[in-house]
Amino acid sequence: AGDQRDLEFARKYGLPVMPVVLPPGADAATHVIEDEAYTGPGTIYNSRFLDGLSTEDAIAAAIAKLEALGAGEGATTWRLRDWGVSRQRYWGCPIPIVNCPRLR
Repeated sequence: AGDQRDLEFARKYGLPVMPVVLPPGADAATHVIEDEAYTGPGTIYNSRFLDGLSTEDAIAAAIAKLEALGAGEGATTWRLRDWGVSRQRYWGCPIPIVNCPRLR
C-alpha cells in the first residue's frame, strides 16, 4: 500500500495488499501491514529492480530507468499558487475585516 488511502481502498474491496517499503529494523519474512500503512523511509522490497534500495535511492533509480527508456524524466513540482481573495470569499469562510474608526 502506498499510503493510508490505498490500504483502505484495498481492504474495502478485498484486494491483496503487498508491502513495498520495509520499515527500519523490520524483517521482510515476518513484516505484515496491520491497520496503518507505513509511509516513512525504509528499504524497498517486492519491487523487482528496486529491491534492497533505500526509498531515496529507489526514487533516483526509478527516475533514471524511466529516462533511459525515454518514458519520462525527473522534475520538481512546486505547488505554489496565487491566493485569490475573491475565490476565498466565494468558496471559503469570509475574510475578517476590522473596520474600527479608532484604529485608523
